[in-house]
Amino acid sequence: MKNFALRLTAVAALAALASPAFAAFDANIEFDNTWLNDRKFDDGEGGTTKVKRGIEQSGRVELNASGKAGPDVFIAGRASFLAKKDGSVATDDMWVQVGNASADLKLGRFEAADLFPLPRDVLVLYADGGDGSVGNTVYRSNVLRGRTGGNLFHAAGTFNAGGGLSVELGLIETKNTADGTFKGLRPVVAYANGPLTVRGGVELIRWADGAEFNKATGFGLTAGYNLGGVTLTGNYANLKVDDGGVDLKTNTLGLIASADMGLTGGVILYKAKVPGASDYKITTFYAAYAIPFFDIKGATISPAISVSNASGSNNNPDERGVRVRFNYAF
Repeated sequence: MKNFALRLTAVAALAALASPAFAAFDANIEFDNTWLNDRKFDDGEGGTTKVKRGIEQSGRVELNASGKAGPDVFIAGRASFLAKKDGSVATDDMWVQVGNASADLKLGRFEAADLFPLPRDVLVLYADGGDGSVGNTVYRSNVLRGRTGGNLFHAAGTFNAGGGLSVELGLIETKNTADGTFKGLRPVVAYANGPLTVRGGVELIRWADGAEFNKATGFGLTAGYNLGGVTLTGNYANLKVDDGGVDLKTNTLGLIASADMGLTGGVILYKAKVPGASDYKITTFYAAYAIPFFDIKGATISPAISVSNASGSNNNPDERGVRVRFNYAF
């Protein structure tokens, strides 16, 4: 049944690509070869447990179809189909958008404004144990950004005030009898003028696990400035969580420099605070270099490295990794 569902998804995506309603078609292949260090965990008995990782390989082919119609009031849409190296298929973007030059509304599966951009994030590791639990995952003000969950309702309205100023209001909600409910509101204000780009926003998150009601409030601010060949980006994210009476506060700071020639490097500093406990800290460094593959249009090779260290009350193993990404747009 699972394989049948995967094949059905592929057929539906390909049918969308063939629809005459879409005017533009493109595709690309992304292929990663990654080395990750062995991870050593405390076994609780005075010893360690080693998890060997070594070299792994992943990749996908992305097929896109998009179109837009209407001179003043417009309608636009996009569908992105992914065929992955592991044999699975998936849908990346799938949305429709209506509006005009002053305001528009987007519905479906997409990503809203990025409040913590990481240019050329070919490989970014976090010493968080990989469990994804609240307080252990680095918060980047993008919980409500979108492109998550198959049954998720996601809408974002954008209002252009002129002079480079715009406001985006996003709404996300999902209901699942097994995992409870989840919903959130995400207003973002953006300003762009010449080499300067600034975005700030708030995430109001609410979720229920059974009869228990929890909430979190996040704030994010990002600013980028192009100095002529090099763009400097500063990101800040703050999160306050009330999860079953446990108060958690986190702060994340990112400083990134990205050169037009393809080289990017940055550092991400994360700290979580729980009353009565020492700070939980993660320090991550990453760098990547997008190198054109001879004179072939749309082809690049991107070597990347990332190092992430745990400190304070964070007992997770440090992370080390190297990746070489091949990308070809055709």
